Amino acid sequence: MTTQREHEKAAAAAESSRIRRTPGPLLTGLIAVAAAAVFAGARWATWARGNIANFILVGRHFSIASQVLPGIPVQPTYGYDGQWYYRLALDPANLSRVAYGIRIDRGYRYMRIGYPALTWLLSAGRHALVPYTLVAVNVLAVGALGYFGALFARRYGRSPLWGLLLPAYFGLLTSVSRDTAEPLAVACLLAGLLALRARRPVVAGLLLAFGALTRETTMAAVAAIAIVRVAGMIRDRRWPGREDLAWVLPSAVFAAWEAAAYAITGVFPLMADKDQNAGMPFLAPVQALVSNLGHLSLNPADQVDVWMLEFAILVFCVVAALALLRRSEVPVCEKLAFVLYIIVICAVTPSTWSSLDADLRSFIEVYLLAVIVLLGVPAGRLGRRLSWLLPVLGVVLVPAIILVTQRRLTIS
Repeated sequence: MTTQREHEKAAAAAESSRIRRTPGPLLTGLIAVAAAAVFAGARWATWARGNIANFILVGRHFSIASQVLPGIPVQPTYGYDGQWYYRLALDPANLSRVAYGIRIDRGYRYMRIGYPALTWLLSAGRHALVPYTLVAVNVLAVGALGYFGALFARRYGRSPLWGLLLPAYFGLLTSVSRDTAEPLAVACLLAGLLALRARRPVVAGLLLAFGALTRETTMAAVAAIAIVRVAGMIRDRRWPGREDLAWVLPSAVFAAWEAAAYAITGVFPLMADKDQNAGMPFLAPVQALVSNLGHLSLNPADQVDVWMLEFAILVFCVVAALALLRRSEVPVCEKLAFVLYIIVICAVTPSTWSSLDADLRSFIEVYLLAVIVLLGVPAGRLGRRLSWLLPVLGVVLVPAIILVTQRRLTIS
């Protein structure tokens, strides 16, 4: 028995020594930011034809070409979500329906003010710098995901390089390509969760608050934290404390911004177009899968085939994480947040699921929480039967990243 314990201690010491010798979180973050910067530079030099403003994808349907600022191309299409982030980044305090030649299509756009506000701040309000800053913020946010991922991995005795699984989500390529808010929102989400783990509730609350103002889905994680805390208070018969600021702060900030937007625009952003953004639970993914299965072409570069690969990867992550949820040592609130995010994505409209040009970017929280859950299973508990999960995930992500990169550099 003594010999066995000595062997276990020696093995643990050797593993700890090996991890200390591997690249640290900072280097992991630098790798991620370098990869994102190279991709953005390649898109700028190829598809964007040397004009960073092409990333915005302002469409003629939502713009008045004669009023759009000089140097901003107007595409002969509907454009993409980046046009509204750009419009608000020019002046976040201006919530008019039409400004700078761009019309806000739906009221919920005002809810996602965090990304435009940070861009406006970093660009010092200079309109000419906004297109560059939108891209730069996303590139840096991807790097932050690498850094935070390394912290999660190292916490459970793994090499920090496993943290690269987090910024390797294929949907981030589309976010960087089209100036959308997912990278910044999930960077704030993960930073908030790490701050909560470090027992810094005020920092966690502020980070989650900014994440919620960037992308409202952050509130699912806030709800998970609130549920766990309130359940604990009821069980232990205690009053709220400083730790509850982690969910009270973002809830208060989110509600305050909803009220402010309502006072200015006359509509609550969260309630705007709710019928177009939510559908029958669990029906949309099934419909999208059945529809796309009927259009498989067995051409690896075909949009439907790429979607099927992305869908398979997401399902693989979800199933694996759910199967190992009890073994994972991540906090209960993170496990609950993972489950809540699954429910959220299964309640969105079929149009969100069936979009072949979005690379499932809207479902990034589910992927990230699934990977964190898997990282949270100590290597010894995975055993030989399941030790292949993380390596296989890394391998299957490669073709998806290659195919999406190829498309973003050549087509759209």
